[in-house]
Amino acid sequence: AVATVIFALASNFGILLGSYLLLGVAMTLYSGAGEALLYDTLRVLGRTREYERHSGRAHGLFWLMMVLATLIGGPASYLLGYSAAILISAGIFLLTAVLALLLREPPRRESEFLATPVSDPDPLYAPRTDAADASSNGVPIFAEMLGGIRLVWRIRPVRYLIPFAAVLIAFFDLPRFLTQPYVAQHGLDPLASAADGFLWSALLIPAYLGTTLGMVFAPRLIERFGERRAFPALLLFGALFLIPLAIWNHLGLLGAIALVSIAQAAIRPIAAGYINRRIPSDQRATVLSIFSLVVGIGMSLTLLTIVPAADLLSFPAAFAIALLAVSLLGALSWQLWRRAHQRDQTDRLHRFQLSLAKPNKPHSLPANGANSVNGMPSANGADAQPPALFRNVQKSE
Repeated sequence: AVATVIFALASNFGILLGSYLLLGVAMTLYSGAGEALLYDTLRVLGRTREYERHSGRAHGLFWLMMVLATLIGGPASYLLGYSAAILISAGIFLLTAVLALLLREPPRRESEFLATPVSDPDPLYAPRTDAADASSNGVPIFAEMLGGIRLVWRIRPVRYLIPFAAVLIAFFDLPRFLTQPYVAQHGLDPLASAADGFLWSALLIPAYLGTTLGMVFAPRLIERFGERRAFPALLLFGALFLIPLAIWNHLGLLGAIALVSIAQAAIRPIAAGYINRRIPSDQRATVLSIFSLVVGIGMSLTLLTIVPAADLLSFPAAFAIALLAVSLLGALSWQLWRRAHQRDQTDRLHRFQLSLAKPNKPHSLPANGANSVNGMPSANGADAQPPALFRNVQKSE
């Protein structure tokens, strides 16, 4: 809210830059913490399989509000001026700050979860913890950051998934990011008249609607294809609709921008759910912040290298460069993640088989999957044979 007030009242570039820096701090404090709060709350309830659904709804609601703000923003800017419209946003931020103070805090340490019956270890998805991963209250912030980086590097599927997801998000978010200059290039000005303000807002909406739909339909994509197939499907879907943007320059292609935005938006909750199921709660917010940091770096590099092409050459040229880059880097990073994922799952299944063979160590897994923890059924007293578990794995993966 403070950063937005400064932005609204900025009289020179230095003050404007300061507001952006302050806003960046605010976004960083939220990054990772919101997702960790949601996942650990679901973990307390034994409902972590629902993470993608609730995360998608939350982010989808955010982008739906972006649609509403965009509809109001053009006419409001014309009637009230830019500064007044921005100050309205600051008031909304203050209201949400009050709502945030009403949230209940779930446990944040892996030891607290493992001490409860609802957190029975999951042989295929549960986080692996050891002394190197443990953290405690009062640990200096830089030690926490280094611990999170070490954890990401040690868990190979997470190590390769983060750059893969960052590549897709960065390049597929580029068309939405360029929507305003894309529309302005065709001669529209929201301050020319009230009608132009409404038209400007209407033309920006498809990209935001696409992002909303991507967030909402992400859990259905997981249910239909599973994690292993969802990522390449999104890569192909997004690249397909970058093709017309790389060939033509027309306002009618705002629909293609919306479709690329669907792919970009669906990746984030699916990737965050995958990461959440494989890391301990001690480092959850830190690792998710590392994920956001890598995505931010990817976006920065994309904007620095590709956006100038839209100015110097043309918008189709910029989108063609993005298409080529995401096709090459996306395919390479996907192959690295796929191999790491398959190796990790094979290793976990092998260790689980060995644990079943040990004497005097009963395993109780439900046959119907009524309770799920960390993305897999939890113990509820019903005996299940190992083949049933493997069938569940094949269905979900």
